[in-house]
Amino acid sequence: MSNGSLSSSKPVARLCHIIQWKDFDGYGFNLHAEKGKPGQYIGKVDEGSPAEAAGLKQGDRIVEVNGVNIANENHKQVVQRIKAIQNETKLLVVDSEADKYFKAQNIIIKSSLPDVHYLKTPMTDTDDEVDMNGEKGDGNCVDTHSHQSERSAASPEPEVNCVQYSVCKDNSVVKPELQSSSYT
Repeated sequence: MSNGSLSSSKPVARLCHIIQWKDFDGYGFNLHAEKGKPGQYIGKVDEGSPAEAAGLKQGDRIVEVNGVNIANENHKQVVQRIKAIQNETKLLVVDSEADKYFKAQNIIIKSSLPDVHYLKTPMTDTDDEVDMNGEKGDGNCVDTHSHQSERSAASPEPEVNCVQYSVCKDNSVVKPELQSSSYT
């Protein structure tokens, strides 16, 4: 089972397919936008959450939501994209190392790149229902996808003011709070 890391030194983007669990409230991550800086980032990822199980990590920069590049979208638009499909979302993310690598290589980050790692929330015992594709969850993460590239967006800077949002299980959004965070 892969967690999005490769044994080679080449960083990769991760496509995290997050599916809500019946016995967990929400996806288990906070979305934040850093004031004065473009991009949407993953804040806290709850331990034992569907988001953690799908490979999402604190500090990841979101590149795509459900197959759509969100580089030119505001926070509200990104939240709407996350909520667009009930009980699941697909986030293409990069950690700071991968972000810097793609930028240095002039590679545009997209889900069609080769070596994109696909990680899916495993189903729990209480989530053995049939999904939208008529398939039952098997409890395993899937590690597939490979393609290639061109150029990238800016990498995250440490120590900034950020607005923190939470997307809840009922798809409501907890109001933002201004706070200082440091991501390296």
